[in-house]
Amino acid sequence: MSTVAPLIAAALSLILLVVTADARAEDVRMAYVHAAISAATALFMAGVAIRQCRALLAKAASASEIASSNAWYMGLIWAWGMLALVAIYGTGVLVWKEWWHFVLAFAVAAGLSFYFASTLKKDALAGKEDETMLKLARYLAMVQLAGMVITMVGLIIDGKMVRFLTLRFTDWAANNVFFFGALGIALISAYALRHNKHA
Repeated sequence: MSTVAPLIAAALSLILLVVTADARAEDVRMAYVHAAISAATALFMAGVAIRQCRALLAKAASASEIASSNAWYMGLIWAWGMLALVAIYGTGVLVWKEWWHFVLAFAVAAGLSFYFASTLKKDALAGKEDETMLKLARYLAMVQLAGMVITMVGLIIDGKMVRFLTLRFTDWAANNVFFFGALGIALISAYALRHNKHA
């Protein structure tokens, strides 16, 4: 269930994000709903990730298995962000010329996270711990935590979280995904770093 639930939540949110992004032109309140959906989805996925990490720690799972779980959920949020941009901008619901740059970046981040998750999972099943991979996983968590905090602060300082108030800017929907996706990844990374030296 811990794997299925966030996948279902992510899939349903994509539909709702598209609908609310399209409805913003007629009602500014839809932008608030869009933000709420983005927040709920990212926080739900982060919550499931933290709960899974806590369960693994409680049963004294191997460092590889714990790090694999954390990396998988980070990858899930990156993938969700990528698909949200494709659904909103790739389909023409909103027009923003830079959207595909972020899709490519998110695809790389998701791919790296899933690669770490898969490799570490194989190590866990084989009953071994690759210290190099575990160190890389820890660095991944550290870099993502710092990067996500910087991203959130930057979005607020630049005033991008209130761009929805005018129809002049069309990146407001992406900014919601950026901000709350960053929050979700930051929470997973922070919990992993605090409770498991291998992240």
